[in-house]
Amino acid sequence: MINKVKAKGVNMTRPKTARKGRTSTSTLSSKNQLTVPVDILRECGLEPGDTVKFEVKDGQILIKTQQEIEHPFAALISATREYYKDFDLEKERSQMWPE
Repeated sequence: MINKVKAKGVNMTRPKTARKGRTSTSTLSSKNQLTVPVDILRECGLEPGDTVKFEVKDGQILIKTQQEIEHPFAALISATREYYKDFDLEKERSQMWPE
């Protein structure tokens, strides 16, 4: 008997090409959800879990990738990491406030 089950995954023998009839449009669902077309995802480098930002400008909807905003003190904290490497809070407290 011949095995007719197709292997799932990427076919490595054929290069990826755009499929005929594929468009960069999506229909708004009844739950106000949109599906981003795969060619747009690939071009923007978006992956599941990424955050996108929506803006309205001149009557058009703009969708932008949201870069993770680093906390303003992150650079300061990382710059002082070596200084506090051996910091012992209990020792400091006992020296400042002896019993």
